Amino acid sequence: MARKKDPEITEYKLKNGKKYFRLRTYIGINPETGKVINVTRSKLKSRKEAEELRRNLKAQGPSALSQKLETAQKKITVSYVYNTWLEVMKHDVRGSTISHFKDTWKNHTEPEFGNNYIDNISPDHVQKYVNELASKYVTYKSIANQLHRLIKYAIFRHWCSKDPFDFVIMPKKSARSSRDNSHNFYELDELKQFLDVAKDYSRMKYTYFLTVASLGCRRGEALALKWSDVDFDKRVVKIERTVAKDDNGKKTIDDVKNGVHHAVPMSDNLYMILKEYREYCDEIGDHCEWIFHTKDGSYNWAQQPDLWLKYLYKFDKKQCEKWNKEHPNDKKEPLRKITPHGLRHTLATLLYDGNERITPKDVQYVLGHKTSKTAMEIYTHVTKKQKKDIKGSIDNLNF
Repeated sequence: MARKKDPEITEYKLKNGKKYFRLRTYIGINPETGKVINVTRSKLKSRKEAEELRRNLKAQGPSALSQKLETAQKKITVSYVYNTWLEVMKHDVRGSTISHFKDTWKNHTEPEFGNNYIDNISPDHVQKYVNELASKYVTYKSIANQLHRLIKYAIFRHWCSKDPFDFVIMPKKSARSSRDNSHNFYELDELKQFLDVAKDYSRMKYTYFLTVASLGCRRGEALALKWSDVDFDKRVVKIERTVAKDDNGKKTIDDVKNGVHHAVPMSDNLYMILKEYREYCDEIGDHCEWIFHTKDGSYNWAQQPDLWLKYLYKFDKKQCEKWNKEHPNDKKEPLRKITPHGLRHTLATLLYDGNERITPKDVQYVLGHKTSKTAMEIYTHVTKKQKKDIKGSIDNLNF
């Protein structure tokens, strides 16, 4: 029986004698524009291939196919995808995260892919890109991830159909070794020595570092503390905000990381030092609402404690050199250097050593941690007795 003629599929021959098939098919009406969508495809090798292509095109539907056709005509660039994606992300993430996205885009993604068409990025190009990143940066995966997120967003918007990362092997590790943070904390005797040096160096900075070490708060959370956050009657400090960057890279006050507001008990020593520091501020006419403020009464940048530490260690080194010159038989070693975050790590480590009843839940409460597994219930389960144990454990450390 002769095959029924299909008016949408025709056979034609080129000058060199090769035979091909052409498909001209009606897909439907674009629901947004009301325009008829007809598709033509040539140089198909067989009638069967043409029939399969028609089934796939019709299965996509007129709306999705119309969007793909418009994308093909517009030739959307990676820069266009980034700008569209960024506007969406601004509603979902913190300003500091947007600022980080912008830095990654400006320094890495844009120079390499900004002018490329999103539907024309080859796996070979991406593989070369991630290999080069891995040879230069410890955080190469997070840098490469921005490009991958843009591609996945473009696929979601039907601006491209394939993910070149499916054919890319991500290097397992960077050619550069990451910084060893396993010793980024002080033992109790080291912490006491550090605070003694800080006390000689600067009253304000001593109070700041003692606050971070006693509360285990993040550097930006300590810089964002107001006197109104310190409840001397209940002997707690409320952690409710942090210093951060906005989406333009300027300093701002933001909610704490993970949105976990909590009140941390003050040790007896921190209570006494903060009370004395408040009285000192009143005596010199410093009535600023921020505890650790700039000369003009504003809050400090989150990076400021790095500079404070840098100059504190220089101060300590000179003090040690002076002492060793005067006491050649009783030499002192300069302080071992850690980061501001290391003071937070210090409290977590010392708390476990200070009281056998202290549990990971207690430490997570003090530090304001939040994980996908434990979520918010970890904080609501910290009882009054446990809070008393926490305060007792900090007091037992005696710094």
